[in-house]
Amino acid sequence: MNIGGILNFRTIVILIFISLLSYGVYWVVISNIFKNNLLLQLAENESISYKTINSSGFPTQIQTNIKEFEIINSRSDDILLESKAIQLSIHPFDLSKVALKSNLISILVNKDNVVFDIDMNSVLSVIFVDQNNLHNLNSAINNIKITGNEVFLANLDQVHIKINENSPQLFDINTKVNSARLETIDSQNVSIEMKGALKLDNKVLNGSLILLIKDLKSNEDIFNLPFNIKDNQVIFLFMNIFDLNKILFFL
Repeated sequence: MNIGGILNFRTIVILIFISLLSYGVYWVVISNIFKNNLLLQLAENESISYKTINSSGFPTQIQTNIKEFEIINSRSDDILLESKAIQLSIHPFDLSKVALKSNLISILVNKDNVVFDIDMNSVLSVIFVDQNNLHNLNSAINNIKITGNEVFLANLDQVHIKINENSPQLFDINTKVNSARLETIDSQNVSIEMKGALKLDNKVLNGSLILLIKDLKSNEDIFNLPFNIKDNQVIFLFMNIFDLNKILFFL
């Protein structure tokens, strides 16, 4: 019997066991830190509620699952955003990126007695922090359906959103919709692009955006509309058309 070979084999097994145990302990520690930080941030915002929260994903990722997530308008007790299930996940060895996934997120906005219901299906977003501590967001949404008082307004397919923080609190916005059907436009299929720059300072947005709508068949512009945002008011042709305070109150 080769005693040296047996000892070497036992050493390898022990080292593998210690490595797996060490990684398991590391995963549990990082998972608890991630979950506790999230719980702390959620507790600080009275507008946010949820039913349960738990961790999963071992061993490849650290995932926190939030059930029955809601953001409530504290001024009216109306639901602004809700989702049956949201998953937040990070890679165990890359804490600079957080992925958000949900099968359905609904946003409800009440304006002038019209309730806009925005249903976002198959949402996948990645939020990451670069070396300069600036935040960036890439989001892909398979489909968005918009209704007003249960009347169909728009159906958007393959929505891509990019928000890049180029300097502290200064963001570049670029949103593209590959295909859309709008109730108010005769053309059946259009593409939509919205881009611009916004500055966020103490929950107040200022900046400008351009909304471009094109006919997919002819590739001709249908609308090219500039919007200004001043102190959370969306302005078009000197008219206030929307108050962003209705959806930014929870920040």
